[in-house]
Amino acid sequence: MVSPSRDIPVARLGNTFFDIFGIENSGVVFARDNHRHDFFEIIWFTSSVERVHYIDFEPYPVESGLVYCLAPGQVHAYQGASPSGYVIVFSLEMFSRIMDPELRVLFNPFVNSGLRIGEGKAGVLMQLAGLMVEECRGSRELVILLCYLKAFLFHLARMHHDAAFSVDKTGQRMSLLFELLERNFRKERHAAFYAAALGITPKRLNEILHKKFDLTMTRILHMRLILEAKREIAYGRKNFKEISFELGFSDQAYFSRFFKVQTGMMAADFRSHTLQVSKKDSVATVSASSADN
Repeated sequence: MVSPSRDIPVARLGNTFFDIFGIENSGVVFARDNHRHDFFEIIWFTSSVERVHYIDFEPYPVESGLVYCLAPGQVHAYQGASPSGYVIVFSLEMFSRIMDPELRVLFNPFVNSGLRIGEGKAGVLMQLAGLMVEECRGSRELVILLCYLKAFLFHLARMHHDAAFSVDKTGQRMSLLFELLERNFRKERHAAFYAAALGITPKRLNEILHKKFDLTMTRILHMRLILEAKREIAYGRKNFKEISFELGFSDQAYFSRFFKVQTGMMAADFRSHTLQVSKKDSVATVSASSADN
């Protein structure tokens, strides 16, 4: 089977290490098809629109008070009228200076539903966003921006009551776990490997994961494999045989069965669906832009 001739484009941060900009609800229609980042991104919506945006091919609401934390490599897409809010982007190097494990876990690629900021609690985040904007327009001191960013993330973590994002002692283990997973998910498929690397038993690892994410290690491994498969299938240049081999499957038929069980779709149907959605969104955006003109 011939695969599409284009890859998922990569949005790059360029020469800067940090930036923040406001999203204005001006009614301007913009389009950004599926793309990956080579940086970390925080999206904070302060108004709602009747649209969704997509993170790793799944739809999420654009609602006032929702904050989304995206890690490098995640696939993002947005179509439609702009809400108000802020976008904060920063480099891998800057992220490496955030040594607090409970903050690093905020960028867990398996929990993309967003952090909801309660009424009356957005004021301090707004103040910090304003300070970051002011510093970016001025001296752009790394140390100062890092302090503001960490304060912003600490307030996010403290405001949120979901166990997945709570500040606790297991944050360091979870941060290390996701780093291990990114390096090894293609070849290491057993919880025992990750538990041993963390210095705990597989049973204890699953207890922690169940409490924080309501997931098991096996389920997380399957999710990571499917996520990478979707990224490759959607726009990649590789055929299904190549994808299955690179993801560590013994043959294409086994990979196809695994994909169908995990997603409810055949790999070929997922590729066709993704391309159809992309074309539909592009047509809708062109039509909306014409209407505005």
